[in-house]
Amino acid sequence: MATPDYYKILGLTKGASEEDIKKAYRKLARKYHPDLNPGNKESEARFKELAEANDILSDPVKRKNYDTYGDPAGPGAHMGGQGFSFEDSGFGSSFQDLFQGFGKRPSGRRRPGPRAGEDTQHTVRIGFKDAFHGTRLALNLHRSETCSACQGSGDKVGAPVSTCPSCNGRGYQEQGGGFFRSREECPACNGTGKKAPPCETCRGQGRLPRNETVNVNIPAGVEDGTRLRVAGKGEAGRRGGGAGDLYLQVQVEADPRFERRGANLYLDLPISFTESALGSKVEIPTPEGHSTIRIPPGTQAGTNLRLKGMGMPIPGSSQRGDLFARIRVVTPKIEDERSKELLRELAELNDGSIRADAWR
Repeated sequence: MATPDYYKILGLTKGASEEDIKKAYRKLARKYHPDLNPGNKESEARFKELAEANDILSDPVKRKNYDTYGDPAGPGAHMGGQGFSFEDSGFGSSFQDLFQGFGKRPSGRRRPGPRAGEDTQHTVRIGFKDAFHGTRLALNLHRSETCSACQGSGDKVGAPVSTCPSCNGRGYQEQGGGFFRSREECPACNGTGKKAPPCETCRGQGRLPRNETVNVNIPAGVEDGTRLRVAGKGEAGRRGGGAGDLYLQVQVEADPRFERRGANLYLDLPISFTESALGSKVEIPTPEGHSTIRIPPGTQAGTNLRLKGMGMPIPGSSQRGDLFARIRVVTPKIEDERSKELLRELAELNDGSIRADAWR
């Protein structure tokens, strides 16, 4: 049996792009769809040709085999043995499905299976010292656990299963009418088409609310805005599905002494004119207490002096950031004549060339 010219069926040439194929199929499929041509066998046959052509050309592997060997199955294969099914291809859908999603299979009845629980989020606020050293928090959470009576199924154990009365066993419910029908999963049976009497303990929910204290470790060096994951402490799953996760949004209170940039800390260090000119040793605060920093003679305002490894811990590492002291030279207010006289003498000795190269 000769392989059809799929490009010709869609009105395309061999070099057509994926987007061209999609547009051509949608345009022609709408024209020949059985919903628009009820009882027209010719339109139905044409629509099946279009669906088959789209199935081949929209699949990269099948299209490559078709372009290279003239057969979507590859060399030595015969299309007649492919058993192409108009029903299985996913194109036997309603006219509305073409608007909702190209090539999308309708979600018919499905088998009940495990459903994972939802993730939850909780905000915690800690102080700067706790962020520096790390801490352990005991959180009182209101979450759900799997119902032990029905093992999360939501069904009464041993009760007979019958056709869902809400969807008549179809697993979905239709809304709208005419060409604009839409299908939604039946909420009563979760798309299974079957319904059992609800579990009397959890009333069909498959899980029960509970209060639980969860201990959480906050690592040293955590930053404001960090999102931490606590596995398995979200909502319980259904029908044997695993529990969701708990995500902690960490807020860290600032320390007014320090400006934090990642693992590095910055503080403003006021020094006197004399300390700036002659140099000095000054005690400064650190996250762990205090430390002494040496100010070299002639240090200018705006200089950053670094204390290596005295910043914040880096989570997951034994290293730490640095602490930087930003020099701010404080000019004294001179009121007594003796100080003014000394400064004038100092100016005569040192200020003559201060602006010599300023504007060159």
